[in-house]
Amino acid sequence: MSVECIQPWLAHRPRRGATVVDTVVLHATCNDDLTEKITELKDRGLSYHYMIDRFGVPHKCVPYSAVAFHAGNSYGPHEAARGTSKDQDSHHNFVEMTSVNEYSLGICVVNCNDPSDPCTSEQEDSCIWLLKELKVSLPSLKYLTAHYWVSPGRASDPANLDVVRIAAKTGLEIWKPA
Repeated sequence: MSVECIQPWLAHRPRRGATVVDTVVLHATCNDDLTEKITELKDRGLSYHYMIDRFGVPHKCVPYSAVAFHAGNSYGPHEAARGTSKDQDSHHNFVEMTSVNEYSLGICVVNCNDPSDPCTSEQEDSCIWLLKELKVSLPSLKYLTAHYWVSPGRASDPANLDVVRIAAKTGLEIWKPA
């Protein structure tokens, strides 16, 4: 399998200091069109490291050495380890304004994120292949999580991707809030 590169890269910035990337957050586009989603991401200054189209082709959108803007206000394994508050305001934003973006990769499947639109087996297989490839380049990868776990109440994606099965097939540890 090969990875297609989107040029120019989507919005990103350098990682701070000696950040160790150890977490992958899975997402869904919440629409059914890759090109349309890329246009929306560009317009909003958002990004993922990779997007997997309906046919299972992975598209690299941001170098993994950079921070992509995919999870926004979010809470993950580093915040939990530091004892950061999980308190959220009425809009489901963490009051301490935390974010997993600094130490994570964002991988997104093209999917409407509703029951009528299951992810394809090609997308799941591609996600597994990509995660195994990334583990070779980034042996620090440890955790696999979902947008709905790091942004509870604010995100529902990826509803149609079996995150637990993908973790089992890639040797990554599931992270979700206690």
